[in-house]
Amino acid sequence: MKKTIGSTKRQVFLFFLATYVFSWSMFALGSALDVTPILLIGIWGPSLMSLFFTYRFYGKQGLRSFFGRFKRANVRWYWWLALILLPAAIHLGGRSLWQLYYEGEVNPFYLPLQYWAGSIIPSFLIAGFGEEMGWRGFALPRLQQHYSATKSALILGLFHTMWHLPTYWLGQGIHNVPGIYVLLFVLPWTFIFCWLYNRSGGSLIFAVSFHAISNASLSIIRFMPTDNEVPISPELITQTSLPSALAGPYLSVIAVYAVVALLVWKFGKFNKVNTDVP
Repeated sequence: MKKTIGSTKRQVFLFFLATYVFSWSMFALGSALDVTPILLIGIWGPSLMSLFFTYRFYGKQGLRSFFGRFKRANVRWYWWLALILLPAAIHLGGRSLWQLYYEGEVNPFYLPLQYWAGSIIPSFLIAGFGEEMGWRGFALPRLQQHYSATKSALILGLFHTMWHLPTYWLGQGIHNVPGIYVLLFVLPWTFIFCWLYNRSGGSLIFAVSFHAISNASLSIIRFMPTDNEVPISPELITQTSLPSALAGPYLSVIAVYAVVALLVWKFGKFNKVNTDVP
């Protein structure tokens, strides 16, 4: 039987707790055994926990309703355009602004089409489907039943960022910049992401796709330091700065994200939210 709206605050608390325990346990076990598939199971923690709790609270009918949100594709064309182009446009814009300031010119680049496919497919299979049935599909609608859209995005952005902490010890799965930079990146990114999810009517296609496209764009449009320049390590958690040549492109991208997030918050009907559960 479907629970009352009042119970959804408890549901999202249990989801966050279980996701952290499950994912962090898989990260620790996979690292200790040096077994990559176990690490991947940990990455899938948010989506696995969303399915577990949806079944726990709503049964088989709840799962059918939950997966039914993948059918929400009747969205106006310009939202699809934003979904596909916005992450790459922000990354390219931020990187180009830094190049123009630091080097005096923008250096064009070209990547073969097969490289794009090689980036986008793993991004869908790992980050997209692995995380977004949880963060946007399960947690966000419940947060928005109890908090404003702004507060919900802040809560989700913080929990999502903190969930990545063990990856500093794994040496992968996080941006290779200081932790404070990552937080400054994820928060405006989350505002834009939540806005698109809500404007799509709670479409899980949008949730999965935006995360996947964003992650793929990180590889296609390089604005982070290379692994050789800044290896991912626990020291980055407390580190607060990098040389300007390494930090500049990343901070420029953050600045563009912040501007876009402010615009959608101010003018994009940000408070028009989707609270559909399950």
